[in-house]
Amino acid sequence: MTPEESNRPLGPRTTGGQDTVIVFATQVGMVIFGLAIQSLLAYTLLPEGRGSFALCVVFASILGVLFTPGAQQGAQYFIMTKQATISEGVGAALAICLVGGALAIALAVPFIHSDIAFFHKAETRSFYLALVLMPVMAFSGAMEYQLAGLRRFGHLAVFALAHAALNILVLLVLVWVGRLGVAGAVAAVIGAHGCMVVLCLWYLRRRHGLVLTNPFRAVSARIVGYGLRFHPAGIGSALEMSAGVLILGLFASQAEIGLFATASALMFRLRMISDAVGNALLPRIAGSGRPELTTLCLRVVSCGTVAAILAVLAISTPLVRILFSEAFLPAVPLLWIIAPGVLAYAGVGILGTYFKSIDRPGICSWAVSLGLAVNLIAIPALYPVVGVSAAAWGLTLGMICRLVFLAAAFARATRMRWFSIWLPRPSDAVSFWRAFRAAFGNG
Repeated sequence: MTPEESNRPLGPRTTGGQDTVIVFATQVGMVIFGLAIQSLLAYTLLPEGRGSFALCVVFASILGVLFTPGAQQGAQYFIMTKQATISEGVGAALAICLVGGALAIALAVPFIHSDIAFFHKAETRSFYLALVLMPVMAFSGAMEYQLAGLRRFGHLAVFALAHAALNILVLLVLVWVGRLGVAGAVAAVIGAHGCMVVLCLWYLRRRHGLVLTNPFRAVSARIVGYGLRFHPAGIGSALEMSAGVLILGLFASQAEIGLFATASALMFRLRMISDAVGNALLPRIAGSGRPELTTLCLRVVSCGTVAAILAVLAISTPLVRILFSEAFLPAVPLLWIIAPGVLAYAGVGILGTYFKSIDRPGICSWAVSLGLAVNLIAIPALYPVVGVSAAAWGLTLGMICRLVFLAAAFARATRMRWFSIWLPRPSDAVSFWRAFRAAFGNG
């Protein structure tokens, strides 16, 4: 770490509107690439193979979240608030991913060879590749968090699109041409995340003076401590989004798992609006909260998400037929059930950003725990009655409970009334128009 690094501003001089436009454009590009990836998976793996692939990726992502506390949000928060240098944050994230990854692999191998039904719904080699994917995915996510915290959204956009494009290319080579099935699809994800890691490290070294030394010296008790406080929220979020796949993996068929995984993947592409605004919002409210700005973003995001959901549902049947083939048409009713959960997620994303910004990640943890509990209870209770739709109902009910909890906590923390949080105001349109003009250089 050089003196120049510590004196540099954390982000470029851009407006919130400009950052949101950049992130949103990136999200749109990622949705297009993501749909291409989902379509490739659907046509090459069919519902059964798609279900096996979902189990492997969920297995890797859950392990990554469980064993890497602080690697993403912890390092990002302390860099944004200038309590740690970029080199310290990246070093700490790398050390956490290395140690956590080694521990996770050692503990997971016996389960892969156990009699648990979950591990008999994909080949053993695919689960071993998922173990390789786990630390790579965790560190890739940490690097994305660093660039977002530094407000380097333009470069993050280029790198994210390169990541997705490489994923498509390797999928075509390994799965479409090489016929390697689920194992080839998992290997493609590993290659794509590895590409993201290399690009982010190269950029941080070139533009921010990143110095890669012994990563274990960079581990800060404060970074890990923040990560541990947010850890229940991170685990719960990952489990809540993946609970349907995990629980269905115990007693449902691969085809049912594939239908639900495809439906949820399609609908949750619409979280791009919340993600774009939340990523641009966090660096601007870190340490202060700014509740009025938060609620403005909440109302704008909610309106935009409603419009996007209605548009997708209006063409859901032909959309699924074209993107995923006739074999996936039974997933269409799941889209309608998941839709309210996507809208709730949009609000959760903005309110969660507020609590992270004021160093109260524990609120997010409680909210996630509540939503996860509802999800885990609903799926096995409803499955005997409604079948695979139980996973969609569990996801939606859990998200709604999270939103209600966070909204109540926000109202209490800011002493704002519920109506003032949600009810659109004439000033919202004015603020949105000003941000729009500034974003395109007219303000």
